[in-house]
Amino acid sequence: MTEETLLIPVEFPDPMALPSTFVSGFTDCRVLLVGVYETPDDIDPDERQRREIEAYNTLYSYANQFVRAGDVAEVELVMGEDVADAPSRIAEERDVDALLVPNPITALDDVLISVRDPEFVDPIGRFVGMLDEDVLLHSTLFSAAESEAAVEEKRGLLGELEDRMVEAGFNRTTIDAEVAVSDDPPFAISEAARDHDLIIMGETQDSEFERVFGATYQSIADETDHPIVVVRK
Repeated sequence: MTEETLLIPVEFPDPMALPSTFVSGFTDCRVLLVGVYETPDDIDPDERQRREIEAYNTLYSYANQFVRAGDVAEVELVMGEDVADAPSRIAEERDVDALLVPNPITALDDVLISVRDPEFVDPIGRFVGMLDEDVLLHSTLFSAAESEAAVEEKRGLLGELEDRMVEAGFNRTTIDAEVAVSDDPPFAISEAARDHDLIIMGETQDSEFERVFGATYQSIADETDHPIVVVRK
């Protein structure tokens, strides 16, 4: 089975912590840690070098956590002005499978997996199949239907994904499925995710930058304060 690649942005000067429970959940993934450090172009060279060394030390420390857990990990650092779009740009260049939208990470016990379109059943299924089923204790498969007429179709999507997870080694008794009728999918996802630790969902059809860090994901991240893994096509 080909390893799935997860890009994790690390924002400086105050990088988020990566708890061991989160790291151990991705033992079958290839991890790309992308440091993002916004600095003025006219920064003193000595100060820039100090910040660069400090950032690389942190990135390699994080990478070592994943390596000790059995992952393959690499790091990349982007410094300068207007670097906010670096993770999405690098994701396109590297053709990674998924990106993390940062929010405080606590655990990986309970995950909401949102599927809206049939084209994401396979990529989300492949990515989730790489997670450690011993760390991920419970999963809720979720889909928002625009009308009652679409509910059965959404249930079918979730059933396909559940079968994929069971084939990958997950216990069916640890998987729940929920379909909500809503004309506001981001709000429906936010409501469903309140008692979960992490959200996994497919990318939207917005512009390149907005697909990862745009209004849809940011509104969910702001509403729930949860990290989000965005699975790309």
